[in-house]
Amino acid sequence: MRSKFLRLNTHDFIKGMILAAICTFITGFYQLIASGGVINWLTVRPVVIAAVGSAVSYLTKNLLTNSKDDFMQREASETFA
Repeated sequence: MRSKFLRLNTHDFIKGMILAAICTFITGFYQLIASGGVINWLTVRPVVIAAVGSAVSYLTKNLLTNSKDDFMQREASETFA
């Protein structure tokens, strides 16, 4: 089940972290190797910072999306008959 508006469940959090880390690290390391750079902390640090930024962006998107995947919309109120 998806998270409700302004809430994140554990599944969304873990999925976001994995997605952001893998995507950003692959892109960052590819650019680093393609440019002939040396892999050390000074060259990897921007990749790590970008990965954290991607994760925060993804989690913010999930936080602001309701369980029906509508961005910036509250949950529809459920009526019981």
